[in-house]
Amino acid sequence: MGESAFHQEIIMYEDVFPAFQTFQHQKQIRAPFSAHPRCLKCLKLENKEILVLEDLRSGGYALHDKKICMNLAHSRMVLREYARLHALSFALRDQNRLLFDSLTRNMKDPFVDFLSAPATRKAMNIGIQQALDLLKKSGDEDLYKKYEQLTKGGADRLVEAVATIDEKAVIVHGDCWNNNFMFQYKNNDKTSPSSVMILDWQFSSLKSPTYDLAYFLYLTSSRSANLFHQFLQEYHEHLSDFLIQLGSSPSLYTFEDLQKHWRTAQTFGMLFMPTAFKFVVGEEENLPDFARMEEGTALGDLLSLIPRPENKEYYERLKCAIQYAEL
Repeated sequence: MGESAFHQEIIMYEDVFPAFQTFQHQKQIRAPFSAHPRCLKCLKLENKEILVLEDLRSGGYALHDKKICMNLAHSRMVLREYARLHALSFALRDQNRLLFDSLTRNMKDPFVDFLSAPATRKAMNIGIQQALDLLKKSGDEDLYKKYEQLTKGGADRLVEAVATIDEKAVIVHGDCWNNNFMFQYKNNDKTSPSSVMILDWQFSSLKSPTYDLAYFLYLTSSRSANLFHQFLQEYHEHLSDFLIQLGSSPSLYTFEDLQKHWRTAQTFGMLFMPTAFKFVVGEEENLPDFARMEEGTALGDLLSLIPRPENKEYYERLKCAIQYAEL
């Protein structure tokens, strides 16, 4: 998985981001999408690829605490940047199809490969069952029945949801959990970020824009699940506005298109979050050290061994997400 993943990130830094920058410059965009670290050096050695990125911490950027859901200011800032990122794909394909196709021709999908592995499927199904068991144990019979319905098909349906690509697919970030965002603040006010940088583009691929939205919202903002529809509307307004700035029509991706895609994206979120939450709110001593993983060990085997977090945060995030999900 690692080699293929770095292959994606190199494509993003060597080809996609420069093309996006040139396109925005041609359109004289005053506030362009640039929410990614600068790549200082890219080395392709035999059996090894090295990316040297700028040090964001020296510029005052910091990670958000992964165990605390992002507030509205943080969530909205990330969604605004995703709107710009996705709009660039729509507009570039609309105005220069040959260039867009050349940028995406060699893109792979390491995340689908990872999820498709038997060991990973097993781990995802274990996570889903653990969540169901907790809901039943807590006496939330209605939520239990709803989540049981939402997660029918388990890991097989998860892979299907992630692998679905249609003509509205864009270049997505692909790895949208808390620790892949660094925020900058003015006057040390940690409640209101002034800018964000998006990290780790190793899982970038062609997918529906709603894949990034669901991944991000369910893993970082599930306590605000009652506002997800509003978030989607705000995202689409930013997307439409940026499409106009880039010289394309908002009809390239209507809100109806987004709502249709969200059904599949919600399925992904519902099926993926129980296992992902283990990394977000679980105790560090219960998490595997992937750096010390023995050669030949399947990542999914390690995921299966991670216990369900016993803290209240896991339960509350899960409960909020299910409560406001649409059947």
